[in-house]
Amino acid sequence: MLGRMPAGSVDLYAEAFLAQCRSMDPGGTTIATAGLHGVLGADEHPRVQLLVTDDRAYDPLAVVLPAAQAGMIRVLRPAQRCAQLVADRLGWSSNTATAMVSGDLSTVPAPSLPDDLTLLPVRRLADDPTGVALADAVAAAMSATTAITGPPVAFADYLRSLPPAFRLLAALDGEGRVRATSGYGVFGSYGTVMFVNTDPGWRGRGIGLAMTAHALHAARDAGVRHVSLDASKVGRSIYLRLGFDRAGALIRFSRRS
Repeated sequence: MLGRMPAGSVDLYAEAFLAQCRSMDPGGTTIATAGLHGVLGADEHPRVQLLVTDDRAYDPLAVVLPAAQAGMIRVLRPAQRCAQLVADRLGWSSNTATAMVSGDLSTVPAPSLPDDLTLLPVRRLADDPTGVALADAVAAAMSATTAITGPPVAFADYLRSLPPAFRLLAALDGEGRVRATSGYGVFGSYGTVMFVNTDPGWRGRGIGLAMTAHALHAARDAGVRHVSLDASKVGRSIYLRLGFDRAGALIRFSRRS
């Protein structure tokens, strides 16, 4: 078993997903119909951020999909026909994850970082106060995982492009080197966690768990009550230890413009 799947976890994931989409693209067209949630970008080459929860979405997805030039489409396991519909279109790559939710951040434990690490904010935006240079945090994250592809400058530009609702954190060793990262986004009472990475040489000390918990507590202090996220196979155990519930297996289709 990967964790509990309580009634309402899919609904909570969908609500949080839609809140994040609206924050990321406030000028886009909101889609909220049976089995299909998300935003269609407003520019001339529309990016989509869609969540398909079941095959009731097949017909509306078939209408939207030809106009989608780029973006991400998340498809939960029950929507097999919809998954095949996207898979049959050229240009969309895919990976898998687990949709997870936390409905009550007050129950999240607060594990501490090892004494030889110091937690600091990352200077993501030009007007951010002092903190860790974004380039240093990006370099550490990219050395810790193969999931982040492309040149570091492109990933840094992507992180800068996120709305101010996103904040990044870094843990530094005694020599000032970044050994772990995490981040969170705030969308009203909903939030998400991202950018969780740990230097391979520092794993096995509970650092990933502590960095994730720090991000969750910071989000809670900013008003977040419910969190949704996509967990990798490696990260899933961390979220389960922090009290998250499993909303279901995801196929994530993505396409770059």
